[in-house]
Amino acid sequence: MRPVDLSCPSLRSVTRLALALGALTLPIVSFGCGGSPTAPQRDDVFYLHGSGVIDKNQSYEVYFPKLNADENERLPRRVGVGVLDGDVRLARPIDWYVRDADYSPGQRFISYQSPRQFLFSIYERIDHPEDTWPDVMKRYERDCEEQGAQILAGRMPVATANAQARSYIVKTRVPAKPAYHSYAHEILIRSGNRLLLVQVVHGENIESVADEMATALRSMLVY
Repeated sequence: MRPVDLSCPSLRSVTRLALALGALTLPIVSFGCGGSPTAPQRDDVFYLHGSGVIDKNQSYEVYFPKLNADENERLPRRVGVGVLDGDVRLARPIDWYVRDADYSPGQRFISYQSPRQFLFSIYERIDHPEDTWPDVMKRYERDCEEQGAQILAGRMPVATANAQARSYIVKTRVPAKPAYHSYAHEILIRSGNRLLLVQVVHGENIESVADEMATALRSMLVY
């Protein structure tokens, strides 16, 4: 795997998220600090869902107050939610909204839009959870190659709250007029039951939002 050329200022900025992700590789063991003792009002959690809430008893998210965390000098207030039918739980900023989602068997995903100009998406992969890391990574890297994406750096070991993960920095050419490149951190996550791909699509400069992205990832519980 070719290393990132850190002589390029934009790539130095993009690489900061990889460093933030790798800074805490131990599982998170406490979720109560800063948590709200009562559930927020429904509109407080779901008011920005792009497609609206058709049935008041249904949503792409369910509420998990143990993952709540208060606003601080680096991060907005976070609310604990369960996604993918509760198989994944995380603490997400209160002002993220669901951009798209599909819970059909075999292709489940949810994609969030942050008002701070990045996308945070969780995809369930079809790899068998007992596949070895080398097999999983080779399959993912082959997928990237077939899609025309360039892996700038990869196979960096990181972790969520309860699962092992491997992080990649990916550059993709977007066919537009004029053409431009998009950057993403893509993180393969495996638990005993499933494999996920978290895709964080962002601009070249992520100095102001790296902590937000990394904190959401590290909060994830995968069942």
